[in-house]
Amino acid sequence: MNVQDAIKDAPIEGEDVTRWLTFTSFWGAISYLLACVSLIASSRRQPVKLNGPTTALGLLFHVLSFMVGGSLSVAAGSIITGKRSTEVSQKDISGGKLERSVAQQALGGAMGSAIPFGLAVASMVAAERVTGSPSLVDGENIRWPIAGGTMVVASGAVALAVSQITAWVAKDAKS
Repeated sequence: MNVQDAIKDAPIEGEDVTRWLTFTSFWGAISYLLACVSLIASSRRQPVKLNGPTTALGLLFHVLSFMVGGSLSVAAGSIITGKRSTEVSQKDISGGKLERSVAQQALGGAMGSAIPFGLAVASMVAAERVTGSPSLVDGENIRWPIAGGTMVVASGAVALAVSQITAWVAKDAKS
């Protein structure tokens, strides 16, 4: 079987794609916001001045890259497993897979924060090159270890909260 046949026979429907785009755009925006907060919190010079147009363009770049990358990875998973992403989600919910321990939820979110943080910074740099103005006016005052640590803690807390809410909804749906 060649790649074109695999893609043509992939168990992907319009509902799947809509969910992927919604999910990835939401999480892309959240991760960009967390990265901005982390950079602002770690600046030696307060208050931090943001350049609105450059920051907004960075957000657009970040969310678009999240949507493309996330959707392609889920589509690849569907092609490889031969299952729709909604089927996998339904199986995970019915099997109690979403109801993990608090430590697992927070740790998973914290560990997964490095790539979104790097992507957010790269999006800001790309936006700066387009606009000619930096996102953070005093960007040279950022303490990078503190920014990364803040992103890890903030992402872990958000992942914990969202995972708990999702687990509660899944538990209620099973009842």
